[in-house]
Amino acid sequence: MPSIHSLAKSLAYRCGFSLRRLRQAKKLVGKDGDTGERVRDLLHRRDPYSNFDPGSWPDDVAGWGSDSPAFGELIDLIRPARVIEVGTWKGGSALTMARELSARNSDAEIVCVDTWLGALEMWMDLGDDTRYGALDLRHGFPSLYYRFLANVARAGEQDRITPFPVPSVTAAQWCALRGIRADLVYIDASHEEDDVYQDLVVWWDQVRAGGVLFGDDWTWDGVRLAVQRFAGEERLTVRHSHDKWFLKKEK
Repeated sequence: MPSIHSLAKSLAYRCGFSLRRLRQAKKLVGKDGDTGERVRDLLHRRDPYSNFDPGSWPDDVAGWGSDSPAFGELIDLIRPARVIEVGTWKGGSALTMARELSARNSDAEIVCVDTWLGALEMWMDLGDDTRYGALDLRHGFPSLYYRFLANVARAGEQDRITPFPVPSVTAAQWCALRGIRADLVYIDASHEEDDVYQDLVVWWDQVRAGGVLFGDDWTWDGVRLAVQRFAGEERLTVRHSHDKWFLKKEK
């Protein structure tokens, strides 16, 4: 027999309403807790860079907005112990943040969440070498993940940057279950409004008090509308630093 919750959802859908917010996973720690453990130790039994040969892949860190001075400014503002990046591509932004952290003698970890399968626009034009071509399909499957590993290894940032190759929502729920929070969460995955909105919903709870959730591509309608919608619901002020937008979680 359907539950009351299931019946309520069914009725809402029939009336034309869409319940888009995902119910957060039940945490294994207290509401304001954080295990304090390094994500690498919780996520990988074996070092993902172990026996990986970066020389087999080209030196290619090309991306969009990955050299922005906003990264350094936000790191100065927050002084993070942990950074989570949602949408990594070839690792350009992660490596910029790694350099900014090193310049400040910080040992903060960076967790990179991505499927490395490409966003919608990467698959739209087979003649676009910048997007579709960058997927570097091998037997029909993208090889972007290995380019990312190679770029991180060549930069010597293997100890700081940890890959988490799953969808955004899966990673956010894993973090909730593990009690993992971050001081900076960078959203730069899909540009579709519903996808961006969902990223904001599931990752906001994983931002520590006093931390910042920020992102790129404000000029994309899907990104801007999703951020404005979420900020309005949460009564947050959208601020800007160079080419990045950000939302600060008050203490």
